[in-house]
Amino acid sequence: MKLLLVAFAGLMALSACGVDGVPLKPRYSAQTTVGYNSSTGPFNKTTLGVQFGG
Repeated sequence: MKLLLVAFAGLMALSACGVDGVPLKPRYSAQTTVGYNSSTGPFNKTTLGVQFGG
């Protein structure tokens, strides 16, 4: 179990330092919809998104 944790920590450290390529900035998006439904009344819907990589 300890070996697995050490191996996982090593892989995380390598990926954090950019050895697997140039670090890419994440892209964030948000969308909000406000509307009115004749049977249920007013509503709003918010969608948040995060995209990592290409």
